[in-house]
Amino acid sequence: MSDELKMSNTSKTSNNLMIIFLLQAFISIWAIESLVNVGAQNIVGLVLVAALYLLYKKENDISKGYNRKMSFVISAFFSFLYTFYNCNELRSQYDNRLFQVIVLLVVFTGLLFLFYHAVNAVFTWYLLGRAHEVVFICKECSNTSDEAMSEQKGYKSIILVLKHIFTKRVFLCSFIICLIFWFPGYLYEYPGIITPDSINQIEQTLGLVPLSNHHPIAHTLLIGLCLRPVYAVTGNINTAIGFYTLVQMILMALIVAYSINTLRLIGLRLRWVYLALLFYTIIPFQWVYMVTMWKDVLFAGFVMLFAASFIRVVGIGAPGYSVNVINPSDRDSNSAFTGCNGESSEVQGCTFIIHFIACVGTALYRNNGLYAFFLMIPFMCIWGFKALKRRKNVLITWALALMTIIVIRFPVMSVCSVVQPDFVESLSIPIQLFCRVLVEDKDLGADDTQMVDKIIDTTYIHELYAYDFADNMKELFKAGHPDYLQEHIWEYAGLWIRTGLKYPGLYIDEYKNMTYGYWYPDNPKGENYYVVAENDGVCDNALGIQRRWLIYGLPANLWLKTREIGIKLADMIPGYGMLYCMGSTFFILCIAIGIILSKEKRGIVMPLLLVFLGVCTVLIATPVAADFRYTYFMTMMIPFIITLPAVDIISSRKL
Repeated sequence: MSDELKMSNTSKTSNNLMIIFLLQAFISIWAIESLVNVGAQNIVGLVLVAALYLLYKKENDISKGYNRKMSFVISAFFSFLYTFYNCNELRSQYDNRLFQVIVLLVVFTGLLFLFYHAVNAVFTWYLLGRAHEVVFICKECSNTSDEAMSEQKGYKSIILVLKHIFTKRVFLCSFIICLIFWFPGYLYEYPGIITPDSINQIEQTLGLVPLSNHHPIAHTLLIGLCLRPVYAVTGNINTAIGFYTLVQMILMALIVAYSINTLRLIGLRLRWVYLALLFYTIIPFQWVYMVTMWKDVLFAGFVMLFAASFIRVVGIGAPGYSVNVINPSDRDSNSAFTGCNGESSEVQGCTFIIHFIACVGTALYRNNGLYAFFLMIPFMCIWGFKALKRRKNVLITWALALMTIIVIRFPVMSVCSVVQPDFVESLSIPIQLFCRVLVEDKDLGADDTQMVDKIIDTTYIHELYAYDFADNMKELFKAGHPDYLQEHIWEYAGLWIRTGLKYPGLYIDEYKNMTYGYWYPDNPKGENYYVVAENDGVCDNALGIQRRWLIYGLPANLWLKTREIGIKLADMIPGYGMLYCMGSTFFILCIAIGIILSKEKRGIVMPLLLVFLGVCTVLIATPVAADFRYTYFMTMMIPFIITLPAVDIISSRKL
């Protein structure tokens, strides 16, 4: 009788789950139909309900016992962002407020179910170690190496030789391959892609305008270090700029090669090493950015260098392949941290120096990088002091980097009379939100209106205002009385808060308009559409800088057409197109961080946490809604974002 009762309860549970998953699938399809404006009469909706039902049921069977709260939190977060972005369009479908509320709830709930089952499946795949088995070399498969498999498949000897060379010289081969793929872009864009920001920095290096930290002075000084000696010798500004562009390209090739070599050293399978190298070499926006005189390019390099050197100074990886340079004597015989190169003390010291350079470069090559690094300090301290004996060298490196940053950023720049960014420049988002209220002609009250009139002239604000671009409003404030604003900043902070409390809907909507490109997991079409890597050539200037093509005819046309096709394919091919979408990469970053935090050892989250905080600082101070270069550092970290959650932390003594 008890067996029959158990069978009955099992049957009831199964039926209840079937109803639950069917209902979830139905709501998910309803949400999707509302978002993409597919008619409810379309029979495809019924097919998709059945498909999602099977998907949800299968995911539940696989993930049973491995569900994580973190996956639910991430799914809810992105469901909210997706609904938030489409809120106005969804509400416009109905006049009745009740129907508007219902459709918003349906979209949020349906996306929550969809994201949760998908994200939870990814969590389970990583947490069960399946990702580790696929991505990393392990003891069980060490006898069937990639080379042995190649022999079994009968590859030609020349391929085996090339593969053997690459395996033994990953750094050198990666460096050469990067330069080979990037060099045609250098020849086509010679002396480099120069924008108005670049012109301003060049003028600073030539002494035509005062030194300014509006664009990081560290980057400006690097430009001057390359440009001035060559210009003094040749007298040709194009040659001097071409030399800087070549130096930048070489530095980035070195950083990419170092990063890829690090991934290989921690046990990444060779096929994934190849894929990572392809990501850095064949994607068209890489060709463009590597020859563009922007701070964002080298900043991305320093963030990558931080991640790669952190992996090395901490020592993580697959059994028998881990990099360990912290303290070789501090490991027992059962530890997986055996190292793969038998690093000498000189190599260990070099790795710490590289990590120090990465920390300083991250903070000095982008102004928001400085804030991101400062935000990292509490997490660095918490992680470091948990095991001070083993991590003291890392903490010392960070402390030295912090002192160097502070000394350069304040006393050194002050002594050198470096002009700091205009006060108004740091207020992009607050200014834009407040001006949205003024553009909507909302009533502020007599006293608050007088306060506004003391700092800006609002006569032409309607003509100047752009919903996704803050520079116009910043110029309006600069043309007014910025000194008075700075002197009475707390009074105007109160005005900003009062206005936000009075018109919260406008503040929220405008914040969405100013930041959507960095968190919305899609690349919107229409007015909000942004194109990646469309910059080309040299902007108008009075310095005599001119573009000179060093390749002509068929090679030039072939390179240009390949770039155009590669960029257009981003709108056509799933997966590949996500590489061009900042919001999608941010979504993947959050999932990766969630997976690592769900594991027992969380120290490896540090490089990804730096990236996350960097994006957060962009969301606080971005002057434009969607500029790919502002989060280019996040895109360049994709191989690390995918790989680090798969690392199996074998030794409980390290992270």
